[in-house]
Amino acid sequence: MRRARLALLFVCAAAASSAAATPPRLSLGLAQAETMALERSPLIKAAGSDLASAQAEVEAGLSVLAPRVTLEGSYQYQTEVPKVSLAPGAAPFQFGAHDNYSVGPALSYTLWDQGALLSAWRSQKALAGSREAQLELVRRQVLLLVRLDYFQVQLALERERSLADSLRLALVQYRDISQRFRAGAASRVDWLSAHEQVLERSRDLRQAQADAAAALRALFALTGGGSGLDVSAPVDERIADWESLGLSSATASVGLEALESVEQRLKIAADSPLDEAYPQLRVYEKQEEAQRLSARGAAAGRWPRLRLSFKSAYFYPDLPLLQGAWQNAAGLAASVPLFEWGLSRHEAQAQNRLADESAWRREQVLEELERDWLAARDRYAALRYEERLDDESVQETAEIARLRYASYRAGGSTILDVESANLGAVEARVAAARRRTELLVQLATLASLSSQGGKP
Repeated sequence: MRRARLALLFVCAAAASSAAATPPRLSLGLAQAETMALERSPLIKAAGSDLASAQAEVEAGLSVLAPRVTLEGSYQYQTEVPKVSLAPGAAPFQFGAHDNYSVGPALSYTLWDQGALLSAWRSQKALAGSREAQLELVRRQVLLLVRLDYFQVQLALERERSLADSLRLALVQYRDISQRFRAGAASRVDWLSAHEQVLERSRDLRQAQADAAAALRALFALTGGGSGLDVSAPVDERIADWESLGLSSATASVGLEALESVEQRLKIAADSPLDEAYPQLRVYEKQEEAQRLSARGAAAGRWPRLRLSFKSAYFYPDLPLLQGAWQNAAGLAASVPLFEWGLSRHEAQAQNRLADESAWRREQVLEELERDWLAARDRYAALRYEERLDDESVQETAEIARLRYASYRAGGSTILDVESANLGAVEARVAAARRRTELLVQLATLASLSSQGGKP
């Protein structure tokens, strides 16, 4: 746990060109975030405790199958002791003692019960298997959640970086139009419009910072990191000239794994089949098995039961002599229910109906998994196609914005045309990042449903 937490690196250094210190740096890879979340998760720890409890029940059930040896003892004090005379006129003697006690070991063992105890133990073992599958299911869910939260931080930072580039361009154009305005080559409307574009991009960028802060808080809630770090105004570490954009100082410099790197890592999930041993399926399989075994054990209650016992005890008094003695006794007891109002039969029926329910629930879960699997594959294929279109769109809208401003300077376009082109370029970049993130979400979903789903 400690090693995983060291993955969060906060490095404070003096700025080279300013007296102000640079913000603390937060560097976190996806694999590190996954490890931290898995180690910290209270849900995983709770499921682990539940499994440990079930395994202890299995051990307890196994001990019932073995012979049971106990040490038994008793003591009784009598205020009145009977006296007996062996012949008329003979002096009576005391038949018994005020103090009566016995102590010694005893052994008992069930020789035959139609497999009731064995079925109960096997049922407990199946339930422990269900708890183990539940633990694996929780692990997969936590892993998927931390991946999704990580992707949201990546998206927020990509949007922040796109808006920073757009603001930088708006500032350059504003300075150019200001010079042209002072020289009489641009109207006041153009100058005000350019300044309004700077304000709009500044607002958008600050909102993107707030979105990144919220996404980081959600990620920290899963990983347990970020303690003592102010992320109210985070900045993507790839934005080198943040202060030149005229915004408030950044509180943290954030560096995450590149979207391309994460996509490459999860890409194997796109070609992996659906996990036929998905934990939720195994939960219901083991529950059904446990309930069938419980039904078998309940039905065995209608059959005879044989129990062997042996006891060796030292007792006092050994009547008619007032002295101690050892006594060994062995016995075999048989019992069979003659009439129990259908108790065993109804208990077996109840457990079998529960087993039927578990079987049907498994079928329902399997249908839902297949549906989600196919939907994620289809969505992933569509996003891969859209990704190629996004690359072209980003390049073309950037070129349009550049040409539109050149046309404005030459008098062929208005400032509104420039603003529209600039906005189109920003929206194309943000849309591309959003679709790339959605692609990662589908890959994470496929990974969670595959045999690789539980591996960070």
